[in-house]
Amino acid sequence: MTLITILSWAVVTLSSSFMRQAPDYESALENQMLMGALVQTTGETDRYWVKVRAEDYTGWVTNMGVHELSDSEKDAYLEAPKWICTAEYSRIRGKPSANAAAICDFTMGNLVRQTGVTDGDWTQVLLPDGRQGWVPSAHISDFAQWAESRRQCACSITRLACSFVGTPYMWGGNSIKHFDCSGLVKFCYYMHGIILPRNASQQIKCGTPVPDGEWKKGDLLFFGSSKPFRVTHVAIYLGDGRIVHSSLQVRINTLEEYGRTPIGAVRILGNVDKGLGAVSILDDPYYFAQDGKQE
Repeated sequence: MTLITILSWAVVTLSSSFMRQAPDYESALENQMLMGALVQTTGETDRYWVKVRAEDYTGWVTNMGVHELSDSEKDAYLEAPKWICTAEYSRIRGKPSANAAAICDFTMGNLVRQTGVTDGDWTQVLLPDGRQGWVPSAHISDFAQWAESRRQCACSITRLACSFVGTPYMWGGNSIKHFDCSGLVKFCYYMHGIILPRNASQQIKCGTPVPDGEWKKGDLLFFGSSKPFRVTHVAIYLGDGRIVHSSLQVRINTLEEYGRTPIGAVRILGNVDKGLGAVSILDDPYYFAQDGKQE
């Protein structure tokens, strides 16, 4: 492995960039990072792999999965107006036409920069690596306006989670294509403007604990072992003893059907930006400039 000095920042260029434990496709998958997400590089490379820190993990991504930024480019990127993909699936094309050649896929939660150019029902976008392309205007929303419009709504969060029923389980999955249990939770809250830690063992430390029998729709229920205490699974509570979770696939179960007793529960809604681990996306320095607070 060759250790060289590389830039300290990068932005994800693929709809979902796979982070692995080691610089090898056979290495365990740790996480998926979404297009437009800002990450930090560590300075380590191996062939076409780059080591990055993101989503509470440090791991390896391919050099085509991220675009490196200098400090000044990172600041400019944070300040730049962006679009967020609100459609489940779309494609960025070379010209404003559904028949034009595709540049890449474009999925819910992905971010691209604005150019200010439209053509009929199409909007021109600037990909993280500087390429230009076109997306259907109906598939995107202004990112800042979208973030400001997010509401802490349990019904909306659970409705989104339930819409993913049948999505395959994949360890490390954190995109609409694949979810693990904590990835489903993180993604559904992210699409409502709330940033949570990546792992269930971290998510249980967010919000406020909820005693048994007092759970409300949108609360997070955790499973594992009580002695020793170890969290291995998380689900979103739907009410009436039902949960939606990613276990083999995204599915809805009653707690009786699932056959496991929660070892804890937390309420995120109403506890965002209170120092408990859940942060508004507007206050996250990896998404919006924070008047000099960004490290």
